[in-house]
Amino acid sequence: MKTSKLPPVEILRVSNARQRREFVMFPYCLYRGDPNWVPPLIAEEKKFILPRHNPFLKDNRVELFLCRQGGETTGRIAAVLNRDHQRHHGDRCGFFGMFECVHDPDVAEQLLQTAAAWLREQGCDTLRGPASFSLNGVAGLLSDGFDRPPAVLMAYNPPYYRELLEKLGFRQAMKFFAYEASRETIRFPRAIGRLEARLLDNGIRFRPFDLRHAERDMAIVIDLFNRAWADNWGFVPATLAEGLDDLRKMRPVLKSDLILFAESEGRPVGFSLSLPDINQALRPLNGRLSPFNWLRLWRNLKRIDAIRVTLMGVLKEFRHLGIDLAFYKMTAENAYKHGIFKAEMSWILESNEPMNRVLRHINAAITKSYAIYEKPIA
Repeated sequence: MKTSKLPPVEILRVSNARQRREFVMFPYCLYRGDPNWVPPLIAEEKKFILPRHNPFLKDNRVELFLCRQGGETTGRIAAVLNRDHQRHHGDRCGFFGMFECVHDPDVAEQLLQTAAAWLREQGCDTLRGPASFSLNGVAGLLSDGFDRPPAVLMAYNPPYYRELLEKLGFRQAMKFFAYEASRETIRFPRAIGRLEARLLDNGIRFRPFDLRHAERDMAIVIDLFNRAWADNWGFVPATLAEGLDDLRKMRPVLKSDLILFAESEGRPVGFSLSLPDINQALRPLNGRLSPFNWLRLWRNLKRIDAIRVTLMGVLKEFRHLGIDLAFYKMTAENAYKHGIFKAEMSWILESNEPMNRVLRHINAAITKSYAIYEKPIA
């Protein structure tokens, strides 16, 4: 009896506009029918992989690869030479990102081996990911919590990705969580009022993001992030150019009172950045902004009922004063004014026990887990 033979796996480097479109469009085929996948805007995905539009690519190298079998696209991957990471950590780690793959171990192996080989040529000795293109962007492999869509700027993938990576020898380098809370479930300690009064007595004042001076305040966010997060696992300094690019993308949905600064004698010492979960509005559009979809988007934006607390940081010398708890309390109160009663707090490193403790303290619950994987390639 004859046995059918699968078409050979072909890996090719993306080198022209047609292949870039194939690279961008593959997930729209892979996830067709998945009720929890949120199709990103195709126009933004095309810009993301082009150096003239993505500030990250000005100083860092990325190579894109496609996998084909029998004329069909079956996978994609980006090999990322993150010089910012290597300079900061003094290591030779390379990254992979934008990884998408059919449920086929051979396809996954060929894609990851290709990325590893290219990074090895660049002097790297470790392959880590997924990260698109940096840990400051969409990063991590969803490993638990597949029953709901991702929040804005959070990863989503099929459950079988974890098995594919682990069978190829990848091991977990770090785990992190998404917490959720709602107006019905969140519980602030009874002493929160005294805490806020004590902060005032200590000269701590809070103010919202000023949209009239958005670039100035984004520069403050970037500076505080780089100083407050410097000791966190995997930290890579963010640039102002990257921050302004994020500001451009998110400005239509920003709400100034959901981005807060803590100041001591007028000096910024902490920040909290929350975004309305625009994924709720994008989900039905299938990545396209046709004239009709513009109208749908406008209507959908008014129905967003959740935020994601995306970033929070307090300078080391001002920690343990309760500023983070005050941020959560003010963010919740301000969100209620906008008719928003649910929040995701993500992502929170497993190793960041102070933040995990604060979130448990306000009765937030872990709903999703993610992991960064790595493997020696030297």
